[in-house]
Amino acid sequence: MDLTNGQSSTIYFTTTASERSSSSESLSEQASNDPKKSFDAVVFDVLKVTPEEFASQITLMDAPVFKAIQPEELSSCGWNKKEKYSSSPNVVAFTRRFNHVSFWVVREILTAQTLKIRAEVLSHYVKTAKKLYESNNLHALMAVVSGLQSAPIFRLTKTWALLNRKDKTTFEKLEYLVSKEDNYKRLRDYVNSLKMTPCIPYLGRNYYFSFFKNSILCNYQTNTGR
Repeated sequence: MDLTNGQSSTIYFTTTASERSSSSESLSEQASNDPKKSFDAVVFDVLKVTPEEFASQITLMDAPVFKAIQPEELSSCGWNKKEKYSSSPNVVAFTRRFNHVSFWVVREILTAQTLKIRAEVLSHYVKTAKKLYESNNLHALMAVVSGLQSAPIFRLTKTWALLNRKDKTTFEKLEYLVSKEDNYKRLRDYVNSLKMTPCIPYLGRNYYFSFFKNSILCNYQTNTGR
C-alpha cells in the first residue's frame, strides 16, 4: 500500500508473560487492585469492544487530524519532500494515523493466543472495516484492509479458513472497492458518488495524484468553509 510519506515500515511483535496473563482480567478488577494504575497499562480485549464503537472512535481520532490539513500542504506536495515535517506536518500526522491503525490490526491478530481466537479477532476487524466504510472513513478503511492484506496476516491460511461466508464476502467486496487497479478507479468513482456527503478520504500517494488534487480538495474546502 503506497502511503503519502513514500516509506515502508516494519513492525516487530513481542508478548510478555505478564501481558498474556493480564488479558484475562477485567478492567474493574485491575483498577481495584491498583487504584493509581494508569489505564494505559491495561491490556484491552478487542473482542469486548464492538466494531461500531471501534469505527466511531477511530473516526473521532482521524477527523481533527484531517481537518487540520491546510490546502497548501497538498498542493505543494510538501509531504513528499525532505522537509515534510515542516512543510506538511498535518499530512505527515495523518499518514502516521494510517500506520498506527494498520499496525494495530496486525498486532492484535498475531498476538491472539489460539487459532480460534485469532479467527474471531480477524472477523472482528472485517466487521470494523465494514463500519468504517459505512462511516465514509475511507482512510481508516484502507488502513484496516491494508493490515489484513499484509504478509503476516495474509499467510494465516488456517485462520482465514475459519472465517464464515458472510465475513469472507464482506472482505472481498471491500478489497474490490479499494483495489489499486486502474489507479484506484473504483474508489475514485465511489468518492465521486458521495458528492457533498462528508467523508475522510484516503491519502495514498498514487490515489492522491490520480484524483485528490483536482477534486476532493475543492469539496474539502467547501465542506470546511475554507
